[in-house]
Amino acid sequence: MGEKNDRANNKTDEIKKFDYEKITRDGRKKGVEFVAVEESYDLIVNGMRISSIMASPNDLKELIYGYLVSEGIVKSKDQISSVEVKDNKLYAFIEGSEKIEQWLELRSSGCVGVHWGDSEEEVSIESEFKIGSDLIFKALEHLNTNLYKKTSGSHSASLIDEQGKILAKSVDVGRHNAFDKVIGKGLLKGIDMSRTILLASGRQSAGMVMKAARAGIPIIVSKAAPLSSGIEAAKRTNLTLICFADEKKFSVFTGGQNIEN
Repeated sequence: MGEKNDRANNKTDEIKKFDYEKITRDGRKKGVEFVAVEESYDLIVNGMRISSIMASPNDLKELIYGYLVSEGIVKSKDQISSVEVKDNKLYAFIEGSEKIEQWLELRSSGCVGVHWGDSEEEVSIESEFKIGSDLIFKALEHLNTNLYKKTSGSHSASLIDEQGKILAKSVDVGRHNAFDKVIGKGLLKGIDMSRTILLASGRQSAGMVMKAARAGIPIIVSKAAPLSSGIEAAKRTNLTLICFADEKKFSVFTGGQNIEN
């Protein structure tokens, strides 16, 4: 599987410093703020630009793999023959795909217009993976990241196993990108996705749930709220969806039978 990259593992410029003035009732004060960086990338598959993605400039190779699988463009990483990161272009060549949909939405950090599949798409989690509630409480510690602490402007996603071990972790300004990057890392490491839990910091819409389901991940645990479309997608795909999770409590919206006290 060919891989070329100029910036795929480049850690440069994830954070920039900006001067600002804070104005209060008592006056104004100058300061310096750390701000998360996002850049625009064109994803080009078999010569066709299918998406423009606003993302943090890190883990770009993983972003390609994760996006192609989580959006259903390919069923597995084995269908991806090569990837290349060149400047702000993300190139992929895939096999076994009779049709590549022409997705030209701009996927900003606000995540507007993300394709998540229609009601006819057949995706179902077959795993009978079960976890204990104590593992969930402990696992939430993994969502704190240096980038978030510095900027308060990023999302994180982690894959963990049934012992709570971190298998992969990613951070991005966009919650969809964080999912794609951590899924890409899992795919490249050869992780058995059916035995993992995906920890997330962002809201769980249908787009997020479908990404996990297409990758074969059976459980999502998020600190944030679900959207109605996310709950409906979780029910349809047999995925366990847990939200509002913190160190004291969490809410199980689907798949409660897979959580043991």
